[in-house]
Amino acid sequence: MSNVTNSYEIGSEKWPELFRVLAREYEGWAATIEVLDRELGDQRAADGLPFQGLSFEPGGSQAGDILIEVGDTGTPFETHLIHQPRALRVAIMRPGAEADIEFESTDGVTTLLRLRPRPSLPEPAN
Repeated sequence: MSNVTNSYEIGSEKWPELFRVLAREYEGWAATIEVLDRELGDQRAADGLPFQGLSFEPGGSQAGDILIEVGDTGTPFETHLIHQPRALRVAIMRPGAEADIEFESTDGVTTLLRLRPRPSLPEPAN
């Protein structure tokens, strides 16, 4: 993670609780998702869409996978799949203002989720 002085690796047993906290604290914040792949290069999967939440799939065909949901309320959410994550690191860049979450998959792909406040609209002129 760039410019991060304090990042913390979170054990997989704590992921469901972390995801509940992140959804509560950062719902609606601007989410940028970057996929860092040595073979395909860096790709942006989402840029500034409202963050809706994370889920950990405990069973079924996607057991162990993580889904990131972004998009505007009232429209179908975009989902980004993180297949077979093996590590998760969190960095609170500025408490209450910014957070970065890094997911490392068993296939060597790294997904970076950046959460930032959405700019507020200017007050209407009277």
